[in-house]
Amino acid sequence: MALLQATVQSVPVFYLAMLWPGQSAFRGLWNADAYYPALMFDSGVWSVWLLIATLSVTPTLLLINRIGGGQGFGRWLLRRRRHLGLGSATYAALHLWYYLADERSLTAVLFDMWHLEFAVAWLSFAFFVVLALTSNNWSVRRLGRKWKSLHLLVYPAAALALWHWYLLDWYVGRSIFWCCVCLAPLLVRPALRRMRRPIQP
Repeated sequence: MALLQATVQSVPVFYLAMLWPGQSAFRGLWNADAYYPALMFDSGVWSVWLLIATLSVTPTLLLINRIGGGQGFGRWLLRRRRHLGLGSATYAALHLWYYLADERSLTAVLFDMWHLEFAVAWLSFAFFVVLALTSNNWSVRRLGRKWKSLHLLVYPAAALALWHWYLLDWYVGRSIFWCCVCLAPLLVRPALRRMRRPIQP
């Protein structure tokens, strides 16, 4: 029991749980014959999944508060929110790396930046970098109340990432699916805030 509890509380184990399912996205780092478009897709998908998980933390905590149970899980989840964001940023960086490797030319990269589908991606990644670099206790203490305001950048970062996907994806239905999944945590928050806690017997 003690071993299980230590495993659940372990941050390295949590990172392993986040990165192991997307291990296929890492194979191109040591595979000279890697097909970069497929790796770009895999890393992008896992980045979005973890971004959705990050955005889902607050609605989950609201639900726990309303039902009046599961506070232990809520505290555990709250402590892992930054790590979920860092996991998403890691996959986003991997996505960018494969794009640069596939282009093989700085000229091609600079040419792409003038196109909307790539410009929004670069802006989204810039927001990811800011969020990742300030996801630590030192930044929280240093920025004080400004830290929460700064981390609202997660919302435009998510919107820009999905916009980038929509502009490049030939499958409109898939883009709509991801937009709906990403918006779901945000849409349920007002409803959860209005819910009354059940009357205790």
